[in-house]
Amino acid sequence: MSADVKEAISNNLLLYGPPGTGKTYNVVNYAVAIIEGRPLKDVIAGGYDLALRKYDRYTKIRRIDFMTFHQSLSYDDFIEGIRPEVRDDGSLIYSPVPGVFYSFCHDSKKPVHVGDGVPKDLLSADPDAAVWAVSPGGFGANPAREKALSDGSLPAGCLPKGIRPGDIVISMFSRGSSDAVGIVKDVAGTAASVEWAIVREQGPLCGIESDAPARLSCTASDFLASMEKEYPVFEDTGNCVFIIDEINRGNISRIFGELITLLESSRRQGMPECLEVFLPQLKVKFSVPQKVYVLGTMNTADRSLTALDTALRRRFQFVEMMPDPDVLKGMRIMDVDLSRLLRTINKRIEALYDREHTLGHAYFIHIRNMDDLAKVFTKNIIPLLQEYFFDDYEKMCWVLGHAADPRKCDFIKPRKRTNFQMMFNLPDVYDIVSNPSVYRDPESYIAIYRGEDDS
Repeated sequence: MSADVKEAISNNLLLYGPPGTGKTYNVVNYAVAIIEGRPLKDVIAGGYDLALRKYDRYTKIRRIDFMTFHQSLSYDDFIEGIRPEVRDDGSLIYSPVPGVFYSFCHDSKKPVHVGDGVPKDLLSADPDAAVWAVSPGGFGANPAREKALSDGSLPAGCLPKGIRPGDIVISMFSRGSSDAVGIVKDVAGTAASVEWAIVREQGPLCGIESDAPARLSCTASDFLASMEKEYPVFEDTGNCVFIIDEINRGNISRIFGELITLLESSRRQGMPECLEVFLPQLKVKFSVPQKVYVLGTMNTADRSLTALDTALRRRFQFVEMMPDPDVLKGMRIMDVDLSRLLRTINKRIEALYDREHTLGHAYFIHIRNMDDLAKVFTKNIIPLLQEYFFDDYEKMCWVLGHAADPRKCDFIKPRKRTNFQMMFNLPDVYDIVSNPSVYRDPESYIAIYRGEDDS
């Protein structure tokens, strides 16, 4: 990994901020940057669609894993536990079962290279080795192909006669496209194990067209020379990313147990101060590999950062993600300036509540017409404000009220005061306006920020 990426992205990183600020969205960019050893800004510059396709590809081969924390999650689920099993004779046994994080760390040691270039490891193949076209499960997407690429195997039925350890195999997705290149490690009967050097999106590869299984006319030396000429050479980082969404929703001490210490960069596998613990159920020693990155997200509207588990806070670096109205600059829906609208609403929320409960720009980013804006207000923003202000409709009215007179609001109206209310000087009772025409009227939104200072 390049020095600037290593410096910018810690082994343990947590993205935090109010809802709708793009935390889960940005996890994709961070994960791809970590795996490819590239600066984050370069991944972002390449476009989100490309990053998402790579993210999906890395997930399929378990270079990335994703889970959401919740209150019922425990050490048994995360590290190791015991599960009851019923035998054929009806007796009950309790078997040790590895948890999701232990399994991910264990699998991270398997050498699987991913990229659209040529990994240096592949260039070290025997130049006189044969090159074979194979197609696990036949052409096209199928379970056998997915299994072969994920666990490094070539099943019976797709193995060509005469294949030997050290030979190069090309997984053909169709006659003219491939999705993987690997080196045969072992051949046992009708199956073989393969170290996949490249797992890629299906597409043309050096102009190769072939049925499968079949031996190609070129040697490994010829094939690798063509690869090196057509694609850039890269050195695979071997990095893996374990993503924990809503990390603050879990009971950290109950989930990690004593392993929270092993997350520290200085305590990881291969480091001078490496720590190992003995897992009594699995009966193995365990430490966290250096190349496993833990990437978490946290919604500050659910829980304050200060309330986060102290042990976790000390071991993670934090990246704040706040609403960015500038993302919406130039976006107008029938004269409604979405950037000014969001900025004004958030200034009022910050004054009446705090900055941790402001609204993220993601709520507005996909709005294309007044119907979309009306839906966001009725289904997202107003219900969220009800939760924030505990049904204090007067404050909600101030948040969405006219800039000239915040007590006047098109979306929330006070009922006509009754004699009983006036007699005992009781507060007003408010109703949320249900008339659809109000939410489709641009003036209802423009009035919120008209004349408001944008600074």
